[in-house]
Amino acid sequence: MLKKLINLIVLSLVALTAIATVHAAEVGKLDEADIAVSSRANDVKNNALKEALAAIFLKNSGLPSVVLNPLIKAQIDTPEVILTQYGYYEKNGQLMLKANFDHQRVISTLRQAGLPVWGSQRPLTLLWMSVEENNEPTILADGSSADIRAELAQESSNKGIPLLLPIMDLDDVMRVSITDVRGMFTDVLANASTRYQADYFAIANIDAFGNEVRFSIKLFDKNRTNGVLQPLVSLQDNAVDYKQATKRMMNALADYYISQYAIASTGRDVATRVSFTGVNNMTQLVHVETYLRQLSAVKSIKISQFKGDSATYTIELFSSVDDLQRLLNIDSRLSQLDTVGSVDSFYEPKDGDSKPKLIYQWLSL
Repeated sequence: MLKKLINLIVLSLVALTAIATVHAAEVGKLDEADIAVSSRANDVKNNALKEALAAIFLKNSGLPSVVLNPLIKAQIDTPEVILTQYGYYEKNGQLMLKANFDHQRVISTLRQAGLPVWGSQRPLTLLWMSVEENNEPTILADGSSADIRAELAQESSNKGIPLLLPIMDLDDVMRVSITDVRGMFTDVLANASTRYQADYFAIANIDAFGNEVRFSIKLFDKNRTNGVLQPLVSLQDNAVDYKQATKRMMNALADYYISQYAIASTGRDVATRVSFTGVNNMTQLVHVETYLRQLSAVKSIKISQFKGDSATYTIELFSSVDDLQRLLNIDSRLSQLDTVGSVDSFYEPKDGDSKPKLIYQWLSL
C-alpha cells in the first residue's frame, strides 16, 4: 500500500507539468488518410485512394452524409486530380497505403457544395469512463493498456475529435472514485475536471452483459458554472461489442460538435471587427493572422489598425458572428476581455467605424 502511494505521489508530480501544457487542440493531418490494402496492385490502389479521399472529406466536414453529395462524390471518383502524394508502409503485418490530398481543394469543394467545414481548431474533451480491467470496474486512465484505450484513440483520430483521459494520479484518486463515474455524479466530476484544460467533459460507462455490451455517455460544458449542469449529449444503449459501443459514443460527440463548430456558408455578406491585445511584435501579429485565416467561419481578414499592443481586424465571415465567437472561445491562446454592444450576426462595419465588436487578449503559451 505504501509503495502504491509513493508511486502515485511521483506520478502526480510528473502529471502536473503535463496537464499544464494541454489545451484546446489543433487537429493535424486533415489532408491525410491511412487505408489498409491487400496488395500494391493498381486496382487495389485506386479503390484505396477513393476510400482515403472520402475519409478526408468526412474528417473536414464531420457529416457522415458528405460523401453522398454529387459534387463530393464526383471528386471522390477522381481522387488523382487532387492527390499530392501516396506511399506504402506496414503496420502490425498489415500493408497500409498513406495518401495526402490538396487540403485547400478539399475545403473549396466542400464550400462549393454548400456543406459545413470543420476547421483544425477543435474543442478538447476530457473523458471519465468506467471499464472492466482484470475483472474489476476501474476508471480508464491515459496510461491504460486496455484494448478499449486503443479503440478510443482510433475513433478519436478517424473523426478528428481530440480526447483527453484523466491521468489518475494521486490528485485524481483523492477526488474521484469509480462510484462517482458509474453513478455519473456530475458535481464531483466537474470539480475534478477543473485541473484539466479541456473545454468539455464527458462521463461514460461500458459493461459486458451476456452477449451484449451496455454503454452510456453524457457530455457537459466544463466552463458552465451557473446552476445545475445539464447534459448536452445523453445516450444509453446496447451494442454487439466494445468496438461498436465506442464508435457509437464517439458518433454522439461528433454530432454535437459538428452542430456547434462546423460552419456552412449562409451566402450573406457578414462582417465584424475583432481586436487582439497583447500583440507586441510582428511575429505575434503573423501568428494571429495565421490563426484567423484557418478558422472555418472566416472568409477573409484585413488589418484595420495596429497600435501599441493592439491589432484590430475587419473579418468577413461565411456565417455569423456567434459562430466566430464560439470558435474563438475554445482557443486557450485567447481570453475574451469585452464585447462592444450586442453581438449582431448581421453587423456590417461601415467606413470610419473602427470599434471592434469583440476584444480578446492574445496569450503567449
